[in-house]
Amino acid sequence: MSQHLEAEAPVYDGPPIEPDGPYGSKLSLFVANVPGPIRSVTAEAGGMTLLLGKVLWSAIRHPRGYWNDVLDEMHFTIKRSWLSISIALFGFLLALSVPSMQFVNLAGVGELYGPLLLVQSTRTFTVWVATLLVAGVIGAALTAELGSRKVREELDAMEVMGIDPIRTLVLPRMVSITLITTLLAIPAEIITVLSSQFGAWFVGGIPRVDFYSFLWSTMSTVELVTLMFNCFLAGLLIGAVCCYKGLAAQGGAMGLGKAVNQAVVIAFLALFIMQLGYNAVILGFFPGLGAFK
Repeated sequence: MSQHLEAEAPVYDGPPIEPDGPYGSKLSLFVANVPGPIRSVTAEAGGMTLLLGKVLWSAIRHPRGYWNDVLDEMHFTIKRSWLSISIALFGFLLALSVPSMQFVNLAGVGELYGPLLLVQSTRTFTVWVATLLVAGVIGAALTAELGSRKVREELDAMEVMGIDPIRTLVLPRMVSITLITTLLAIPAEIITVLSSQFGAWFVGGIPRVDFYSFLWSTMSTVELVTLMFNCFLAGLLIGAVCCYKGLAAQGGAMGLGKAVNQAVVIAFLALFIMQLGYNAVILGFFPGLGAFK
């Protein structure tokens, strides 16, 4: 009787069902039949989302005990990377402002540079350049640090000792990179204004008085608030991607280097997609932001 039942049991001939990432569970038969590239992308996106949810739940449920680590991490990170980020931010934004001013100057509408292109730069290029620098400098270092601990099996040793690596290692670093990205919005905006004013004066000959009069008549409090909230969401995204890829690193030094490269590339693509959706939602709620004043 048992042999007859075993003969009638369905046999699964699809791809092997394996967990993807440190927080993945066994995939269902439906997900296992999805093509490999789509399945791997979906599994990684789900793992990053699950990791972000665990970190947020831990931070909100127990909001004490990790702020000293957050401050130490922020101090160490800012001390190590503020100069490179500042120079790169000014250089990128200056390289964007000068060609933009040349274009509008050739079109004969150089006086519109302040009220139009500067606002668009604030909404897009400022956040884009600042977050890319954070992902490329701080995010890569974060992935390498967590990945090296994973490769050396330090995370497994922490779990054996009853220490939660998410609470101890991931939470302070994710909060730190989110706060750094949010606070970077203010100096990034200042650098955007200074570089744009230099481009407007050097190329278009626009006096500083006219430039800043255009700026204050166009820029609003909503623009600055949305800029900081945009950087806040970008920091969460960078932290989730880089922490997940660091925890998922395997295969020794070669696997660690591959995880760092993948983390930076995925963060770049995810930031680009997030910017498109975020700006569309903001302009939907505040359509007056795109109006000429």
